[in-house]
Amino acid sequence: MSKKRKTRQKKIILQLKRELKEKPLLPSLKTIESEASQEEVFLEPQIKFQPEKTTKISDISANLTDLKLIKKDLFKTLFITFFITSLEVVLYLKLR
Repeated sequence: MSKKRKTRQKKIILQLKRELKEKPLLPSLKTIESEASQEEVFLEPQIKFQPEKTTKISDISANLTDLKLIKKDLFKTLFITFFITSLEVVLYLKLR
């Protein structure tokens, strides 16, 4: 019996696990808390919230293009169907 091969996904998972084992713990996980330095203090941005202006997109234009495409597809389908049925009728009459 052949040996089962590892999938690409399993290989990637194993590689990531190995990398996690090799990396030392991050120094930010220390239990000793220090005072906040000046760099760590964040000020809230002074940006005023401006609501977005909603522009009304006309749904009519989208529907008209869809209708044109649907009409075009229906016309093609009807033409091909008519052509195939007429060909079948002609072949039936000729080979009879």
